[in-house]
Amino acid sequence: MKSRISNLESRNLGFTPHHFYGSNLNFIKKKFKSGVGFTLIEMIIYLAIVAMVLTAISYLILDIISGQTTSFTDQEVNYNLRFISNNLIKDIKSAQDISSLSGETLVLTMPGEDITYNFNSVDNKLTRQLGSAEPINIHSDQVEVNGSFSSLSYLSRAKNVGIHLEINYKNPDNLSDYNASTTVDFAVELRGRR
Repeated sequence: MKSRISNLESRNLGFTPHHFYGSNLNFIKKKFKSGVGFTLIEMIIYLAIVAMVLTAISYLILDIISGQTTSFTDQEVNYNLRFISNNLIKDIKSAQDISSLSGETLVLTMPGEDITYNFNSVDNKLTRQLGSAEPINIHSDQVEVNGSFSSLSYLSRAKNVGIHLEINYKNPDNLSDYNASTTVDFAVELRGRR
């Protein structure tokens, strides 16, 4: 009876009694032992492949971040260039006359209050002042602005103001991703005097 129960128990496990006798038992042990785990060489190869994949992904992520930074700094410089040049063009075109013009300062006679533009070469800023109000920067704090004004008037027929602008993204640590700048020269004619 006892052998019959052990025979039934072994069948419930999926093994017949002959699996447990003789060389068949050693065959099963060897089969299960050889399929468990990795050898040291397999582990080293696996780790090398994983390290190469992770390194490639890291460089890809760094390139993406660098590209985003460069794109942001270029956009900031171009936005400030458009904003400054639009303000200068609008004010100069609507001015009645030029009160004063030097390399760093332009004073425009307007129908209401005069407008003064001033390049501050110490702080690298361009300010706009309406009448006796406080001068304000007409660009963001993330850029430095330098430049000059010049008279391009021809006799007394037309009054033209030449403008030279240099806009640089502030980069105190001199990181290559933050090097963005632009330089532009343009001229605007006064039309408000007609």
